[in-house]
Amino acid sequence: MAVAPQLPAAGPLAGLSVVELGDGTAGPYAAKLLGDFGAEVVKVEGPDGDSTRRRGPFPDGRPDPEASGLFLYLNINKRGIVLDLDGEDGKQALDRLLADADVFITNLPAERLKTAGVAPAALRARHPRLIVTTISPFGTDGPWAERRGDELVTYAMGGIAYSTPGMPDAANDLEREPPLHPACFAAETITGLVAGLATLTAVLGRARTNDGCHLEISQQAAVASMQHRDISTYSYWGGTYNRLLNPTTIGRMPNFYLPCRDGYVTIPAPMDLHWERLVEAMGEPAWARTPAFSDGPARTDNWIELRMRLIDWTMTLSGDELYGLANQTQLPIFQFYPVRKLVESEQVRERGSVVDIDVGNRRAQMPGAPFMMRATPWSLRRPAPRLGEHTAAVLGDRTGVPA
Repeated sequence: MAVAPQLPAAGPLAGLSVVELGDGTAGPYAAKLLGDFGAEVVKVEGPDGDSTRRRGPFPDGRPDPEASGLFLYLNINKRGIVLDLDGEDGKQALDRLLADADVFITNLPAERLKTAGVAPAALRARHPRLIVTTISPFGTDGPWAERRGDELVTYAMGGIAYSTPGMPDAANDLEREPPLHPACFAAETITGLVAGLATLTAVLGRARTNDGCHLEISQQAAVASMQHRDISTYSYWGGTYNRLLNPTTIGRMPNFYLPCRDGYVTIPAPMDLHWERLVEAMGEPAWARTPAFSDGPARTDNWIELRMRLIDWTMTLSGDELYGLANQTQLPIFQFYPVRKLVESEQVRERGSVVDIDVGNRRAQMPGAPFMMRATPWSLRRPAPRLGEHTAAVLGDRTGVPA
């Protein structure tokens, strides 16, 4: 797989050595964030490889463990080795690798880490300067530590599934509207981001103390940490908060997700200035100047009628037309794009939010830098590794791979 050319300056994490023993999204994404900013990341896989190699999507829909789009995205900028951690040779090879590393990131189950000889306490005793980042569904020592969890379970138990029924962030019918989960690994991605940032914090701390540490990342807690609005509202209301679609949960009106002619848009116009611009954009309809919508409190009191009036208007226009009106009138109107249209949008292209890569024999695109730094930039330096591609180069003959 060819990648974009290397940028001229070294990344801000150049010289940081990271070993990743991960599977799926959370651990690999945390390590990817470090690798994309210059860290040298070695990905350790078992003989069967990371499960994302078999998840796809694949070019032309043909399964190929060396061309999974998800694997390639999560593991770009890494070297890859294969170790059989059920055998002593593999365990010893991993420990030698960790002896020279700065960071160890893993999201494998605690029992698996123990059998592989890399349980956090024992590992820290052998390598006191090592930063050990472990990711698990519910942490390692809390009341739910022994419970099983996955993407769907932790997404729900962290509260986001409850936060995303209906419009906007609320439900018309709590009993009948199901909780929602997007078609991606949202909880694992959030957790990978939290783990990556926590690891960077530990790297800065070690620069002052010369000591490593164990970072315990609970996937449920990472998801729950995104719920500031709901947690705060629930706390201040003394536990009476619910997610029914009403002014209490949504705020000053209008503040809606609304259908339009070819999709959906969101229209928040809570301030009088916004409302005046919205009325102008709608062509000064007579209803907008009636006492029922004369000020913020009135619009909030009459939010049901207001919503229906706005739908009557938005359904006459496309998302692009509404977005154009937003630019003309300086209104906060946001169109909901299908992925393909989003990738092709002028704003995404101008910001470099997606970059081109080769997947197999075809061109593809992946998300670009999460943020940019001019002096020490994000860069794509090497393609995701083929299974075991760098085993010999990294470990020589001490591979731990069965003959």
